[in-house]
Amino acid sequence: MEPLGSGGGPKEDNTTALLVRSTAQEWTKGSILAVDAGVQLGKITRILDDHLPDVKVRPAIVTSGPFKGLALPHASSAANAVHVTGTLVDTYLITHPHLDHISGFVVNTASLTRAKRLAGLPKTIKAFKEHIFNNIIWPNLSDENDGAGLVTYMRLVEGGSPALGNGDDKGYMEICDGLTVKAWSVSHGHCIEKHTHRGSSASLHPVVDAAGVPLIDASPLGRSISSGARSPKHPRNSRMSPHPASNYAAAYSQPTETREETCVYDSSAYFIRDIATGREILVFGDVEPDSISLHPRNQRVWIDAAPKVASGKLGGVFIECSYDDSQEDSMLFGHMAPRHLIMELRILATEVEASKQEQQETKKRKRQSNGDSLDHPNRRHSPRGAARQGSPLPNMQASPVSPLTQCRLPDILPPDNDSIPEKFSTAPLNGVKVVLIHIKEKLNDGPDEGDIILGQLKEYEEEIGLGCEFVISREGQAVFL
Repeated sequence: MEPLGSGGGPKEDNTTALLVRSTAQEWTKGSILAVDAGVQLGKITRILDDHLPDVKVRPAIVTSGPFKGLALPHASSAANAVHVTGTLVDTYLITHPHLDHISGFVVNTASLTRAKRLAGLPKTIKAFKEHIFNNIIWPNLSDENDGAGLVTYMRLVEGGSPALGNGDDKGYMEICDGLTVKAWSVSHGHCIEKHTHRGSSASLHPVVDAAGVPLIDASPLGRSISSGARSPKHPRNSRMSPHPASNYAAAYSQPTETREETCVYDSSAYFIRDIATGREILVFGDVEPDSISLHPRNQRVWIDAAPKVASGKLGGVFIECSYDDSQEDSMLFGHMAPRHLIMELRILATEVEASKQEQQETKKRKRQSNGDSLDHPNRRHSPRGAARQGSPLPNMQASPVSPLTQCRLPDILPPDNDSIPEKFSTAPLNGVKVVLIHIKEKLNDGPDEGDIILGQLKEYEEEIGLGCEFVISREGQAVFL
């Protein structure tokens, strides 16, 4: 994995863009997958400037840096960058169509000499069709609606295609040479205005009490919000700020046909698997914490990830942490701060412990019953199975019947805080690198924002004992997993 852009703005030359390649593959046509493309050709040129071999014979082999081992056919970095994007990258996997995730790809289409695939969930593709390649914002370079045919849309299936793969490979789609992918949708905040819904499948107001105080705990240590308990290390941030929409009961007492609704914006999370080794990484687009989301969906991603962590197959989670803990909840705009990321990882860790226990029980049952363990009464349901049955998974508590549950039943119900340990003795995320992306630079004379965020996460980790390693994503610095 190579981050081309690791920031979340405001600098336009460091927005989100990642290059992914299976190290079991050679540097060949179609061997690189681009995940988001806020920057692209210009940043690759800059990286090659730092590592271009000083030899006259071509092709020249790069001996250092993220493109180590790549044969460069040209003398200039710019020409070689065009070779990388034009030949080695076949597919652009987009998490969501915000400009800081797509602008490099869109502008670079002017240099395309052969068709590329643009992959994403259907709503992402729809946004490109209607708002980007529409002959207004940009020429229609796609192969739909009488376009130029330089971009082919590849629509992914939420949760994986049921027609692809068997067993552990079920649902994964081959996305480029050596890599397969499975997609989940996640929430990236909500629109400020109220209008006819155009985002995800949920239009919700938050769960709050009569005074307008949210009832879902955003504290990284899981302390009850109603008690007013505060974290000793980050006292300003344990308690959530009141959400702009004040009272869900009042909101849902309005007739359906007159009630204003809030639009939730969709982003994506991708499991990317190396076909040769079975190893995986999990890459999130911009995402907000379930604890303050109007449509919480991270939980099903963590449930899918847990057995992969438990078996040692998931080596890295690339996830945003845009702000430090001084940012109030009301000013997150669909992003996360360390207190939220730690809570999300605590949920993952809880699922990993449950998955390890299940794996041990399954092995024991197989030894006792010659492998027939599918109908054991303690077997946990898959996330998709739980959604079909309409029942919560173990370690989760259904909310009482209310106007909220009448309007929306989520795929996965949020966990009860009492079921999430405040401290882990087993380091359940040991061996997992949590790579922080989309950090928003403050551009002042103060300390580096990434260093502040990293320090706060390490404080939480020391207290909670997750066992994971936090890494700040730096542009042009390869991450091997």
